[in-house]
Amino acid sequence: MGELPSDFAAILLVGGRARRFAGCAKSELVVDGATILERMLAACAGAAARVVVGARPSDAAPLPEGVVQVLEDPPGSGPARSVRTGLGHVPDHCTRVAVLPGDLPFLTPEALRLLLGTADAAGPETGAVFCDNAGRRQWLCGVWPADRLRRNAAGVEPGAPARLLFTGIDIETVVWEDASPPPWFDCDTPEDLDQARTWAADLK
Repeated sequence: MGELPSDFAAILLVGGRARRFAGCAKSELVVDGATILERMLAACAGAAARVVVGARPSDAAPLPEGVVQVLEDPPGSGPARSVRTGLGHVPDHCTRVAVLPGDLPFLTPEALRLLLGTADAAGPETGAVFCDNAGRRQWLCGVWPADRLRRNAAGVEPGAPARLLFTGIDIETVVWEDASPPPWFDCDTPEDLDQARTWAADLK
């Protein structure tokens, strides 16, 4: 289906205290022999920039060459400020930015291309997000116009909710109709992780 466009960047939000996983960072959980973060970075491999925002465990594997890792300013100030920090490392020529949590084991290049194609068809000032099976918009599984995202992010204060990043942006919703596991599926609980590992085994 082709490579990701050269004017596309991805910001991946990691860190935080995963109390349901005994403090283990969700992005470092292993699904089918790779951490979720490794799987996500592979899905975004064709992007012009891949920016990981947040603290990682001291024993975490090094990130692939070219991936930027930064800490939100100030540390622990929430996803909106994390995106603001990440945008500082997105090249100016990028017109689209994906904002993603660090716990999506089934994100794929095909899913990103579907989001990008939907947003581009609707116009340069429009974003696109996946909807889950209940019709809920997955705000942190979408792509956004970089300029509008930068303008909104410039005003967010520490602790501000992520939804403020998307104020005033027209949004297209996308349903994953493929038989493969949905790219919006996140590992919030041990049960989610078990499901992800079962699906991954079934894909072999």
